[in-house]
Amino acid sequence: MTMPHLRIQVSYSYQDADELGSFSAEMRPVCVRIHVQGYPDEYPDRRAAGSDLVHEYPAVEPEAWVRAVLGRQWSDYAYQMIRRADVDRRMRTSLSYTQPLFVVFVASDGAPVLAPDNIAWNRVWLKVIDARKLDPDPESRALRDHIARVGPYAPTAGIRHPDTEPDGGWRLEVTGVPLDRLTDTAAETVRALRNGIRVRGRIAMQFRPVRLHVELDHVVVYFKWARNPNTFAVTMHPPQTGDELAGPPWHTPAAVAGTMISGWQEELCTGLLVRGTRRRDGDTLYISAPPSTPVHPEYWVSEVALHERCGVWLAREGLDIDRPLEWKNAGVLAVWIQANVNNEVGRPYVGHAAARWSSEVTAHVEVLETVPGTAETVAAQLAHRITHMLADLGAETITASVANEHLAELGYRNDSEGSGMVLDVASML
Repeated sequence: MTMPHLRIQVSYSYQDADELGSFSAEMRPVCVRIHVQGYPDEYPDRRAAGSDLVHEYPAVEPEAWVRAVLGRQWSDYAYQMIRRADVDRRMRTSLSYTQPLFVVFVASDGAPVLAPDNIAWNRVWLKVIDARKLDPDPESRALRDHIARVGPYAPTAGIRHPDTEPDGGWRLEVTGVPLDRLTDTAAETVRALRNGIRVRGRIAMQFRPVRLHVELDHVVVYFKWARNPNTFAVTMHPPQTGDELAGPPWHTPAAVAGTMISGWQEELCTGLLVRGTRRRDGDTLYISAPPSTPVHPEYWVSEVALHERCGVWLAREGLDIDRPLEWKNAGVLAVWIQANVNNEVGRPYVGHAAARWSSEVTAHVEVLETVPGTAETVAAQLAHRITHMLADLGAETITASVANEHLAELGYRNDSEGSGMVLDVASML
């Protein structure tokens, strides 16, 4: 301790780091955040201190505590966050802004690693704009030599995702009307939208934008989702003048774009591509708001949990689980889902569907079964869900051992070589 009457609490938080920059695919890194919080020694502990914190103390103090907590190996790879200085008066006494923050990136095997050279520090914590690398121990010669040669980051030129730019953001084609033909407000909104959707993971890890098409009164974002072979598109109508800007969170063009992106994030991560209104035009599926649906659907569809006794609850209802279990044991099970009555106990189970892989891009739906007397809508829900799940897993062709109108509504066609149906996923509805 270098400062009288000071107490320190060290805590941690963490986040997945895959989308913060370009890491090797097998690394699966975690960003571990170390929070150093100082408070007067008149309090017995940090909880008692509440918001009465010490906001200024010698820089060596928090670094020493971090080194003690992390140990030599991890602290060799640690960074201290640098925050922007142009913040309002209230922020200058905010816990999230004033207390020292350090991070270390850790691979799935527990080994610390350097941050990539395209790391997005601003996504690590509020108001962070840069970082200072802590000096490695003098005995860590290889690491010190690396830093002396190329700097405190790991080069990413050879490992970046092929669809990203050097800064780590998605490569995005911009087409249509030049931005200088838009109104100032619309152009600023579109720029903010472009910058926002380029950020990896900003909307979802499954989301990859490929094109931003600009018209005078609207923009269309074309994107890929997971491993689905289709291209999807959503539309935004940017404000044209300042008079169209409302109060927060629609008070600036950047705020409008950010709010729109957040809305897409919520909708896409909760199944908009499945439940939304879909219109195919060539190779693209245009997605808009879903049609009205019951607030409380009568039946619920979910994945079957895979473990030693998986599916026994379905067998109790008279459903045949032999083939899904056989595929599971053989390592070719693609998807197994179940339907149950949507009530407080989630019982009884009334149906299930399962598919297997025959190649990396070909799946076969060979189980689509419901309990006798179950509403026909359950079979439709199961067919709908399993088809979309297989598409997101990368299936390009899906066959079904049965033929019915529910599959036809999704774009399946009668199989000319058999009694079932077949779907070219790139033409599904």
